[in-house]
Amino acid sequence: MILGMSTDRVTVSLPAEVREAAQRVAQEAGVPFSAVVTEALAAWVRGRLIDTWLLEYEAKHGVFSEAELRDIAAEAGVTYIPPTRSRTVA
Repeated sequence: MILGMSTDRVTVSLPAEVREAAQRVAQEAGVPFSAVVTEALAAWVRGRLIDTWLLEYEAKHGVFSEAELRDIAAEAGVTYIPPTRSRTVA
């Protein structure tokens, strides 16, 4: 948790297998389950923000080619996973 960040208690429904696996990983890592959930949700939000930026960038400058996307991933040191469907913002 970021210092000074306020927190809210929320109730969510999760598939039992996902919750159990996440709780096990959190326990093994010595971190609270809520920290795992917070990190996962923050990553999801970052992904949506990146999707939005990409759509806006491509609307203005043209669509990235597969080669460009592979180069960007390589430069960032991450595995390139080709899209399986057209990108849309959820």
